[in-house]
Amino acid sequence: MASNALHPVPFFGRLSDIYMTEDALQRERSRWDHLSKRFKTQYGQSPAYVVRAPGRVNVLGEHIDYSLFPVLPAAIEQDIIIGVLPSTSTADNITVDLSNVSEIYPGIQFQLPRNQEEQPTGDKIKKIAGWERYVKAVLTECTARLGGQLKKPAADLKVMVSGTVPSGAGLSSSAAFVVGVILAYLVANDLQDAVSRTEIVDLAMASEHRLGLNSGGMDQAASILSSPNSLLHLSFYPALSASNLPLPSSLSLVITNSLAPHALADSAPDRYNLRVVENLCATRILLHALQIDVDVPETSQGGSTGRLWLREALEHWAEAKLLDEAGMYEELLSRLPSILGRDGRGVDGWTKEQMIEESGMSSTDFKATFLEFIPIRAERFHLLKRVQHTLEESLRVCRFKALCESLSSESSSEAVVSELGQLVTESHHSLKDLYEATVPEVDDLQALCMESGSLGSRQTGGGWGGAVISLIPADRAEGFLKNVRSKYAGFKGLSEEELDEAAFVTIPGSGAGIYSLLDSGEIL
Repeated sequence: MASNALHPVPFFGRLSDIYMTEDALQRERSRWDHLSKRFKTQYGQSPAYVVRAPGRVNVLGEHIDYSLFPVLPAAIEQDIIIGVLPSTSTADNITVDLSNVSEIYPGIQFQLPRNQEEQPTGDKIKKIAGWERYVKAVLTECTARLGGQLKKPAADLKVMVSGTVPSGAGLSSSAAFVVGVILAYLVANDLQDAVSRTEIVDLAMASEHRLGLNSGGMDQAASILSSPNSLLHLSFYPALSASNLPLPSSLSLVITNSLAPHALADSAPDRYNLRVVENLCATRILLHALQIDVDVPETSQGGSTGRLWLREALEHWAEAKLLDEAGMYEELLSRLPSILGRDGRGVDGWTKEQMIEESGMSSTDFKATFLEFIPIRAERFHLLKRVQHTLEESLRVCRFKALCESLSSESSSEAVVSELGQLVTESHHSLKDLYEATVPEVDDLQALCMESGSLGSRQTGGGWGGAVISLIPADRAEGFLKNVRSKYAGFKGLSEEELDEAAFVTIPGSGAGIYSLLDSGEIL
């Protein structure tokens, strides 16, 4: 477990504790100051706190976190900041002003009921448009879990938000926003020292689950647990654990947004959620075919009765065969075609009836367990492709981690760095061909990045749009960026400011935290 995971989120004393470069520091000082002044104009008082939650980029390990396999994300400089002023008013409303979020977060202003019994749940939340949905889901979850710890009635909140994480780019703008709202609730109700970072990860995941998005926890954990200049090796089995993994100093990360939006919450039934269900169904069929006798817990780490995630199932199988982690993945990969690909099902996919027949379960139990717990839309289920990607991607994460650990932070081998890039590129091809989670705009941008000198490029984020991450030698990053900006069709006609938001160099940054203005009343 990372040394900070069981601690509360930190209080920052200066912006230089958050932003690592002089350019970022100057840019953000102006933005934070503008938020504070606008807050005072809007509400007549300065905020007492500014909470901050960064976006994240996943360097490697895509669509495997919800099967409990390790991943390699990092926090980025782009973030959500929220001015917070707890109010002593006796009004029954929480006022939330999202009007200062420029074009990235559509401006809305609304009021929320404070009391738990008035909070919307379930389908009522899903029908609420825009970012208001996330705020309502977070406050509902916080009230349900933490309301009993309040020493006084929940504070009325005056809140203002500013965001620089591009929405729809696959950089987890929604997870950063959710984490930020949780921190606002905690600090307003004097609970910030009573809730650990891992508990905040759990709160954030549960809040997104209320919206119908079955996320695996990577985005939220990266926003909260990351450390500067390091990737986060994040594992989910047998419990959440995180460790820092320094990235070779010779490399820069360049993020380029395809500008092909991916509204995950709206398309989840036939995209994101469907991939989750395909992996779960495949796991059940593999258990039955391999005659692995496992008592499925009353409530698995997936959070629902009767389901077991692939990493959980593999652990039982590997114990019997005395396999290490990589050997476990490789051994199962060799068995997949005869189980999940037989009778042409590797190409044509599986029908519901075929899955039920091979599951060892009754039709009623199988449907209730796997096909009805989250919304999905599908006639065919491509189990072989999904599990093949999951295992091969997990092997790539193992190899990437080992390569980074073989290098000192001050030096790097050209051959090792080249292999790191190759692993990243292989991930993109797997996402395209096996997971079918890319779109033409992303594929075109990834190809252009490779042509422009990238060591390795791939789609990052939830998929079906969003951004491409590239590993670039640090001394070539600016030239690479200039070439991609000039040649990618999706960037034509953008202003210089819009280009800066769509394509940029970043470094792994610090995780979420709280900035107090109570003592100085100003941004330092």
